Amino acid sequence: MLAKHFIEGDPVGMTVIFGLWLTAIILIGKLIYRWTNKSESDEKRNKAVSESILFIGSFAFLFGLFFQVIGMIQALKAIEAAGDISMALIAGGLKVSLIVPVYGFVLFLISYITWFINRKLSK
Repeated sequence: MLAKHFIEGDPVGMTVIFGLWLTAIILIGKLIYRWTNKSESDEKRNKAVSESILFIGSFAFLFGLFFQVIGMIQALKAIEAAGDISMALIAGGLKVSLIVPVYGFVLFLISYITWFINRKLSK
């Protein structure tokens, strides 16, 4: 299913989103490692890492919305060129346009939760 989403959701946009996912996962792992091996000097570093994770998640969500707008513009051009078109085809196009933003939004939620937990743990 992931490969299907990768192809349908625009390979360029999905490549960037998955790169951001990979970066966020690595940084979250680094943060969890620091939580388990806590020392006083790591608090500033933990804050910087958690803010980086939050930025990556925010960027992924906005990047996903950007690709949705591009996809919608392309879909509307195709509908305009085709003239009369079925509602099922329009619904399918709308569904495909939401793939990249959904992956970006889920990453944003995970990054926000990670940032929030780190903020509470550092107090």
